Amino acid sequence: MKLIIKPLLVSLAVSACFSAGVRAEQQDLAKESYAIGASMGKYLTGQMASQKEFGLDVELESLIAGFNDAINGVEKMDNDTLVGVLNARAQLLNTRQDERQAALLKQLSEESRDYLASNRDKPGVSVTDSGLQYEVLVKGEGVKPAREDAVTVHYKGSFINGNVFQNTHESGEPQRVALINSIAGWEEGLQLMPVGSTYRFTIPAELAYGQEGMGAIPGGSAVIFEIELIETKKPGQAHEGVDMGKGMGMGKGMGMGMGMVTSPILTHQ
Repeated sequence: MKLIIKPLLVSLAVSACFSAGVRAEQQDLAKESYAIGASMGKYLTGQMASQKEFGLDVELESLIAGFNDAINGVEKMDNDTLVGVLNARAQLLNTRQDERQAALLKQLSEESRDYLASNRDKPGVSVTDSGLQYEVLVKGEGVKPAREDAVTVHYKGSFINGNVFQNTHESGEPQRVALINSIAGWEEGLQLMPVGSTYRFTIPAELAYGQEGMGAIPGGSAVIFEIELIETKKPGQAHEGVDMGKGMGMGKGMGMGMGMVTSPILTHQ
């Protein structure tokens, strides 16, 4: 009897292990399939929410019906019709986006113009022929940089509403900047500053990021930079840590300490 039971127990154990393996595979497949569906659902939800911001809604029941029909191979639209409908919607979405962008550009341009007109009449504000506005906060006694020089600076960049978009003081490390790679407002303004100075520049959009903007800085925006000029070096002295010509990141090259960083301040429109 014992000789019969032992093989039977082994057989049952193997069968149980096999069944458990099958169940595990089925459970894994179910999880994977659900994850794929959930991921697609999240993506579609995000797309629908984004398009709804521009007044383009989606009928959820029809969307699900189209999804199911496509999976089952029983679409109620031929491919040409489907592509035509989607292209028409995409064109309408692009038009709505362009309209919103144009309205925002108009608003920011008007706000910037009004701010510049008001700021130029404040005590201590000087205005150059290009329209660059500056205030001398601290007057240094060092040399002034030339256009081809590289400078070491601390700075804080902000919008006209006071919101700060970049501040090197937070990291505690100054940045090294090749003037020929910087925005026009920086290139002009820093040449006015003796080393050791701190100036505040209010820069019109045409001397900053123009109508296109840059990264988080919208087109048409006047920007404000408070800059401390720590050091200036001639080209032959300045190559280490500063990219003198190659574009990178949001703007063009610059260095922080001995390494390279990206910055929104460095680009010509």
